[in-house]
Amino acid sequence: MKVESKKKGTTSSAVFLAVALMAACGGDDGSVTSPLSTTAPLAAAAAPTAVDAKTLTDTTAPLLIPQAGTRTYSAPVETDSGHEPSNYKPAPVVPKIVPATSDPTGGVLTFERETAPLEGWHAWARNGAAGTHRQVLVTGGSSAAASRIYTVFTKEQLVNAIREARNEPKIIRVVGHIDFRVDGGVFREYTSYDDLKNGGTLFIPSNTTLVGINDAKGQPAKISGTQILIGNENANFELDFKAWVAAGKNPDAFPGWTRNVIVRNLAIDIMWDVNPEDSANAYADGICVSWAQNVWIDHITLTDLPTPSSMSSDTRHDGGLDVVRGSDYITISNSHFTVHGKMTLVGNSDGGRQWSDEGRLHVTFTGNHWEGVNSRTPRVRYGQVHIYNNLVTGDTKPSVANGTLPAGAAPSDVKFESAIGVGFKADILAENNYYNMKTLKPKEVCGKLVVDHGKGVSFRSKGARFLSNKDDAGKPMTATIDVELQGCDGIPVANLWTPPYGYTLKTADDAKAEILANVGAGKL
Repeated sequence: MKVESKKKGTTSSAVFLAVALMAACGGDDGSVTSPLSTTAPLAAAAAPTAVDAKTLTDTTAPLLIPQAGTRTYSAPVETDSGHEPSNYKPAPVVPKIVPATSDPTGGVLTFERETAPLEGWHAWARNGAAGTHRQVLVTGGSSAAASRIYTVFTKEQLVNAIREARNEPKIIRVVGHIDFRVDGGVFREYTSYDDLKNGGTLFIPSNTTLVGINDAKGQPAKISGTQILIGNENANFELDFKAWVAAGKNPDAFPGWTRNVIVRNLAIDIMWDVNPEDSANAYADGICVSWAQNVWIDHITLTDLPTPSSMSSDTRHDGGLDVVRGSDYITISNSHFTVHGKMTLVGNSDGGRQWSDEGRLHVTFTGNHWEGVNSRTPRVRYGQVHIYNNLVTGDTKPSVANGTLPAGAAPSDVKFESAIGVGFKADILAENNYYNMKTLKPKEVCGKLVVDHGKGVSFRSKGARFLSNKDDAGKPMTATIDVELQGCDGIPVANLWTPPYGYTLKTADDAKAEILANVGAGKL
């Protein structure tokens, strides 16, 4: 059975740590326009051999944020952006932190040297002035020398591994549970916004493979109390980048890029903001990809638990996983996103990011499960984004009776509001995604499964499947149905690009079964 939904028609590095992290990764940057970017779509270039993404990096470059992870223990102080000291509030729940003391594998590598597959936007790069994409192989740290393979049990070991290896190929194996608030073996809550943004930052540089190692019972490694930054944009990037381009230099040769990163098999608790900017804006995401290219994020689990947003009357979490600020050629796959508000974002501002985002933000989402999130599966600005073979599970009225209220969460933490958001200059191709919903009727999918945020370029969709406990008459549905999302709410439809990579497109029903069996951390 096919149901068609209602439509409305067809600073310099010396002060980097003090200024580079001042805005939340997904925050709005204001309104700036620039003629330096191009809106022309890129075509796939014929490339018989993929180029190692490592060759696009400078392995001798210094770290962008050399002191990330260093606590300041400063007192709360109001800044130009807010962070009123009276709004300081420590996390109401401290996770049970059981550090590991031994490596269950005995140090034997299994998947750690794997390179990324060629299926996804991550495996491409801009082909210079030719106006095409060229294929690259994302190798991360796969070529790491023995001295650049690290097994880490503590924050200190993790941070020191990055500082030692810098941008050289490196493999970092996380064992057990690392909480960045554990300093010298003792749990110490962040004392201020400054302490959180400095001590609570894990910066991932180029040519890195960061992986979790399952314990003897198959439980995944976990990181909490930190925001993972893959790349970063400091306060001078806009002026420096525009000057670079104005001088006729290749934008992709600009020295600020972070490239060639693989992050896999980690459970991540999205950090509680002890002293947010104001009542509506928190600072840190779970993962922020900023000014980075050729990144593969795979088999990650992201959640607000054990400190969901309902534990405070104001905002204490920002995004879950954001791809922003000029980032390009990114794939997020086989990951589980749960119990969070604004979960996945591509592009963080309508008017202030033309200089960096126009013609970039090529992102693939595949094999993922968004379960019990409020919105953004994902929300997109600017990018050519491919969303295929994913699963969205949600309830507009979550309850224990519906089986949609996980332990430790309140209904507001998991209430489904919307899925894909089509924003400013977004150009989305959505294929064969499955929507497993409660209390949402088939006739209500427009405005829920896809939302028009205005001024999008195109939203193409096919193969969407839908199941709910309510049909249009309010009775339980007895079978999965097709739903037509293309054309919802008058969002434009234009066939302007095709993914340059080959990919296997499963039916939405087959994808759902595979996702439920294999998604998230611990499933490698």
